[in-house]
Amino acid sequence: MLVCGVTLIISCSSENEISVDEERIKSTVILYNSLLAKGYRIQNMNVLAEAATEQRATKAYYHMAALGEGSVKMDAKLNHITFSDLRILSPAHAEVVTEEKWDYTYVNFKTEKQVNDNSVDYVNKYKLVKKSNKWYVDEIDVMRTEEKKNEKYAPLTGSPVIRGPEKE
Repeated sequence: MLVCGVTLIISCSSENEISVDEERIKSTVILYNSLLAKGYRIQNMNVLAEAATEQRATKAYYHMAALGEGSVKMDAKLNHITFSDLRILSPAHAEVVTEEKWDYTYVNFKTEKQVNDNSVDYVNKYKLVKKSNKWYVDEIDVMRTEEKKNEKYAPLTGSPVIRGPEKE
């Protein structure tokens, strides 16, 4: 009888730990996206260290640097995020699937002229790792994107490039 009571306590403790981890994982993804947007805005991805592995932050840095090569900086705004799946794969690994709605504005930082704006819906899979009892975004797989605008802008001139219907 006493053994059953101990087993029940361990089981409840384990469920509480998973619940706490799930909330921490969601908070990490939200923080990551907030810091990512800030990093693009201030053109410094070092801010990602709080919520991302060095590998993930480096990938974001390369994208930011590529935009900078075209004299463009991006202002990103996350308008909506829904967590559609969350799986703790092991004590140190988790995956989260999200549905996200983002707005982007691109500005030539030399002329201060807006050269593009766009809205994009994503389905993303985040892979997280736990180090020193803290979760970090390690990888992101973009599973689906849907642009909400039918034109793209040439990055340096701001001229619209008209696109035809996309093939699926």
